Amino acid sequence: MVWLLDFLCSRGLDAANIALRHGVSPAVLDNPDNAIAQEQHRGILLDALEESGDTGLGLKLGLQRSIATLDQFAYLMMSSATLRESSEAGLRYQNYTGRFSGDLIITTFSEIDGEGCYQVHAKPELGRLRLLAIEDILTNILTTCRWVLGRNLPMTRLRCNYPAPPHAAEYEDIFQCPVQFDKPATQLFFHADILDQPLPQSSPQSAALYEKLCEEKSISRNQGDVAWRVWQIVVRDPAEPPALQSVADELYCSPRTLTRKLSAQGWQYQQLVDQVREIHARRYLSDPTLSITQVSQRLGYADSSGFHRAFKKWTGHAPRTFRAGLFSR
Repeated sequence: MVWLLDFLCSRGLDAANIALRHGVSPAVLDNPDNAIAQEQHRGILLDALEESGDTGLGLKLGLQRSIATLDQFAYLMMSSATLRESSEAGLRYQNYTGRFSGDLIITTFSEIDGEGCYQVHAKPELGRLRLLAIEDILTNILTTCRWVLGRNLPMTRLRCNYPAPPHAAEYEDIFQCPVQFDKPATQLFFHADILDQPLPQSSPQSAALYEKLCEEKSISRNQGDVAWRVWQIVVRDPAEPPALQSVADELYCSPRTLTRKLSAQGWQYQQLVDQVREIHARRYLSDPTLSITQVSQRLGYADSSGFHRAFKKWTGHAPRTFRAGLFSR
């Protein structure tokens, strides 16, 4: 939060006043044990958007993000052996990076026809902050890859699943590649041959240390988040998610208590299972070597028709239609 307010100050905004409006005083910021609520964070960003008059604020936010805001997470990615390993580690701990990442925004990685591809999936619950959050993630990918690679990511194209914004002219200057809007998915493509090249700051011992620290931080940050803890259990094997009773046993509570706690966070157990499966389905469908039947099997469906119905319920699209949109130029 401190970095965000400094960033807003650098954009000419009265960040201290904006923060105070949402109950974030200097005294609150001075105490590292104080937590900033989701509503406070969203309120500050909404006010910043309105007062700056800059519809492309998210682009600048990701581009100017300091490595200090990611601490151990950034060092984990930088000390990985290759960009492929770095990407896998980064996506594993993506909830480490911010309020939206790993929750209201999910980033996945795949290879499509000889290109690496980061896909960004943003939930409608973001409302007016959806564009800002997506643009922040996209430019943060560029910034992070520059730290990791020691040079710019060799991008080939960017596809966005939203209309061209008022600041669309900034996109080609920033991404240095062809940009398309109103596409079925938000995808950032780059040359895949860079994925397995050794990274300049690779260190297996450091990577192991930073991964342990990131895991501890993620657990600490989410220890009161029952939905997150259930998510970590389900994601181990989305094809065969455990029964509610098994999850409750692992969390040392009764199924009734677990259901009540999930409900208090706006979740039902099956919703979490479906969301995990949806994220994996999007990733598998972006792999052209997998048939629809194979994707269905990987997600635990006995036949393709069951997966078809579920995927259409999740996304509004049939699996084949979604896949066709991913591969269309």
